[in-house]
Amino acid sequence: MAIANYIKDLLYRYDCVIVPHFGGFVTNKTSAQIGEDSLTFYPPTKQIGFNVNLNHNDGLLANYIASSENISFDQATSKIEDIVAVWNTTIKTAPLQINNVGIFSLNEKKQLVFNPTNKVNYLRSSFGLTTFESSVIERAVSYTHLRAHETSLHL
Repeated sequence: MAIANYIKDLLYRYDCVIVPHFGGFVTNKTSAQIGEDSLTFYPPTKQIGFNVNLNHNDGLLANYIASSENISFDQATSKIEDIVAVWNTTIKTAPLQINNVGIFSLNEKKQLVFNPTNKVNYLRSSFGLTTFESSVIERAVSYTHLRAHETSLHL
């Protein structure tokens, strides 16, 4: 079972996906942006955050897994618990990467740190839009247009 794929699918549809006994992935919509120094245009996106306190089973992930794999809710919940146990063991010794979602690690205080991936835009309305860089646009001012504008100001 590739739980990362299920989480990814749900992040496109919902603003919060909770992995029971682990934490919740929360998305936040951001509008399109322009990088002023580089003239780079960024489409609207959903940024992913993580909240370790959102760990109560709301049933969303388990129901989705159960329906996708044609198993019972209890079996799906059990699979999630098994994976979370592996994740918690892995994080103690090495960073944990959840494909297309992000990387978890522990800081010096043994607190969970989440670094989201920037490769996937989970905002469905931005599907197909990519970041692009614009070339500098220089506009030439016509001397005759400038002269006409100056004379109209002096009238």
